[in-house]
Amino acid sequence: MHACGKKGRCTTCKMIVLQGMENLSPETGPELAYRQQGRLRTDERLSCQSVLLQGELLIRVAKINQFPHIAYTE
Repeated sequence: MHACGKKGRCTTCKMIVLQGMENLSPETGPELAYRQQGRLRTDERLSCQSVLLQGELLIRVAKINQFPHIAYTE
């Protein structure tokens, strides 16, 4: 889910990467800007800006971005 239309402007699609960061595309301009502002940690990416290039990815949805009607697992 994202609120900005996949433009990398809102961070509502923030994911915490538990495994497989090396399998993702390089960080985009918006992600680098958020990282500089302290709004994106080194283990976080924006799903709207990331492409899985190979292998697998294990993520967790940031608490602030979880929907109340969905049951999330750790």
